[in-house]
Amino acid sequence: MSTIAAVIGTPISHSLSPAIHNAAFAAAHRDGEYMAVECGLNDVEATMSGLQADGLVGLSVTMPLKEAVIDFLDFVTPDADFLNAVNCISFGPSGSIGHNTDGDGCCDALIEQGGARLRGATVVLLGAGGTARSIALALVRRGAHVVVVNRTQSNAMDLVNTFAGFGDEVSISLGDQSSIASASILINATSVGMNTADLPIDPVHLHSQLIVLDAVYSPLETSLLMAARETGATVVDGLWMLIHQARHQQKLWFGEFSDASAMRLAAERELSARRK
Repeated sequence: MSTIAAVIGTPISHSLSPAIHNAAFAAAHRDGEYMAVECGLNDVEATMSGLQADGLVGLSVTMPLKEAVIDFLDFVTPDADFLNAVNCISFGPSGSIGHNTDGDGCCDALIEQGGARLRGATVVLLGAGGTARSIALALVRRGAHVVVVNRTQSNAMDLVNTFAGFGDEVSISLGDQSSIASASILINATSVGMNTADLPIDPVHLHSQLIVLDAVYSPLETSLLMAARETGATVVDGLWMLIHQARHQQKLWFGEFSDASAMRLAAERELSARRK
């Protein structure tokens, strides 16, 4: 079976992308496989050109290459350019195009699994790094008001200021944990809670009217999600965000969204196998 898509980055052995995308290929009866390719910063150009020459439809891009690949692309979408980060590449007759599907994946998870209505919603976003920036962009494009909360206030201010040129239709501001009281959605875009019992906020601020999404998916049920569930809040785990951003990549490569349930099942099985 020939390879038709791949993920590049380093280290790559931990990536769930092969399990997720190969499940999508199987569900759609696609003839081909998705593989993981170890690629460091010094190997980006050679790896990309080699895979493109092999006839792949596209690539997923993970750390630490999301910025490095941009120099070797023919085109970059406006959103990926704004974010200065690419997590998906499509190859076509016009060349290579860099995209970013992280924020769309988060929004789809909120809508599909959380039942969220984003337009007009107040969303507290924890974090100010690359993931937070991608999510913020997708949220403001959908008409949400984003309140950025971060332990380092200057980083939060930097994130807010990047949207200064977007005009009055974009609503993004600084806040603190008390802002959660008036929010309908809370998103953790930090790494706090990854394989630890740590919480990114004081759980006293959680309430039953919240939809809480944690971008962390190891463990699936983070301490934040457990605390949110105890208050009666709706919770969405980070694996759903990963699945939905992968579905957007499939749409870019093949023109249609893939089977989310098949992708989720494959990811859960892979995670379960790794715990044994």
